[in-house]
Amino acid sequence: MESIPVRNVVLCVDDEEAVRCLLEFALEPFGYVALVASNGREALRLAAQRRVDAVILDYVMPDMNGGEVAQEMKRLRPDVPIILFSGSPDIPSSTLMHVDAVVAKGEGLRPLLAVLARLQVPGKKQLAVRRFPRFPARLSLAVTVSRAGKLAMLQGISTELGEGGIGGIVDGDLEPGECVLLTISDSRLKTQLEPHAQVRYRKDNNYGFAFSDVGPIAQANVRQFCGRLVSG
Repeated sequence: MESIPVRNVVLCVDDEEAVRCLLEFALEPFGYVALVASNGREALRLAAQRRVDAVILDYVMPDMNGGEVAQEMKRLRPDVPIILFSGSPDIPSSTLMHVDAVVAKGEGLRPLLAVLARLQVPGKKQLAVRRFPRFPARLSLAVTVSRAGKLAMLQGISTELGEGGIGGIVDGDLEPGECVLLTISDSRLKTQLEPHAQVRYRKDNNYGFAFSDVGPIAQANVRQFCGRLVSG
């Protein structure tokens, strides 16, 4: 049976409840499980007890600062990447030695998600059953994405299609986490789909997209499309 990586667990450490809630909300749609801690000691306790695949860490916290937490975290979990997500303008070099990347809070969530996707190591992930099977599919694929307040359309071709998403080669740059509109068409079958999706992964110009906000009617259309590919 076809399989995909299980969802990665991201430990989010921040003393501000609003930031923790924001990270939980932002990570879930992209397949991550957010594990939250309000201080450094709680984070280290969770890291010792639970599986953790990555850490998003604030710097200024009341009990332990981000540098102290990162140093101890690397001792506990040396292979787990740590992203310092901080609004502090001055991060000591002693802290930078123990983290894998730094993203300023002022930059927002998009670069944070991009760095998180880049730091994940597929070979270390466990396997789980894919919810929907994928079928080889060579279809016309267009991706509409917002760029500086304007819509841009990138052209490509699909390589596989399933009820939950599509994979393909796109002539252009997209970042994991971006929301896009796809146009999937097959002149032979005289069929066209236009689902909203999120970029789930990128390797060179090969992309994976997960369908989002797909209602019953749209889901039925995707299912019918997959059926035609199998029978055709």
